[in-house]
Amino acid sequence: MSDKTFEVSLCVLTAAALIWMIAGIVLGAVGLPWAAVDLGALVFLTVLIGLVVEIVGGGALLYFWGKNYMARG
Repeated sequence: MSDKTFEVSLCVLTAAALIWMIAGIVLGAVGLPWAAVDLGALVFLTVLIGLVVEIVGGGALLYFWGKNYMARG
């Protein structure tokens, strides 16, 4: 994985996680039928899932980029 690919992939992953968190909060706040739970719990779960995806996905990208980087050296 090239440096530029890593950079773009991490930026896209971060943007997707932020969009997920913002969309979950907004859709929960307007009271869509599928979100028939407490707003506080919905916000917490939405942010938690977004952070977990960001950390795990970013870690996986870093692992594969680092593996490729060490092979280049």
